[in-house]
Amino acid sequence: MRKTIIFLSYILAIGIYSCGVDSEVLEFQKSTIKLLYPEDNSEVTDGTILTDSTNTLVFEWEFLDNTENHLFIIELINLDNDITEIYESNSNEASIPLQRNHNYSWQVTDSIHNISLVWTFKNIGPWDTSVAPLPATAISPVSGASISQTSTTVNLIWKAEDEDNDILKFDLYFGESENPAILHEDINASRYNGIPVEAGKIYYWKIVTKDSVGNESTSEMFNFSVG
Repeated sequence: MRKTIIFLSYILAIGIYSCGVDSEVLEFQKSTIKLLYPEDNSEVTDGTILTDSTNTLVFEWEFLDNTENHLFIIELINLDNDITEIYESNSNEASIPLQRNHNYSWQVTDSIHNISLVWTFKNIGPWDTSVAPLPATAISPVSGASISQTSTTVNLIWKAEDEDNDILKFDLYFGESENPAILHEDINASRYNGIPVEAGKIYYWKIVTKDSVGNESTSEMFNFSVG
């Protein structure tokens, strides 16, 4: 009888231990959030360039429940500076800005306590093969010119060049101040017509040239006088 009791105690102990391990496994299996991208322990070179040191990356995960209007919370930790940021999304993805050449961990939860595993990755960022446009040059009026004192308007014309041939738009700064405010954004042509001017005044202007991938260049400050 004593051997039987010992044997049963041993079986019970193994059962309890097994249940403990299985409960942890089942806890992971119960999660309906499965991370997809960026992958765990990976180096990521995708994304969209923002600046020389930042880019955006689209995070993706799978939600095994088809519940509509679901809110997800993405916890992103920069492992290099220990900064935690929280983002929200109503879909299974989110575009998030990142520091290039930094290491991150990320995890997704939701409002009903589903939780994903924690994945880590290094954000290398996309390779920037684009060249910034050359600074624009003044064509008319040339910098330092004096236009007719009878002029009531002026047409500004400039020249812009880019090795990639992907110039997109221009911002025009114009005014009587030596540091003029912006007059018009996202101009599609390399000229701007019909700007009112007055005799006896000096005007200042410059051009910011923007290409299709976000590179910019700023011209020198041009000026002209009226009369």
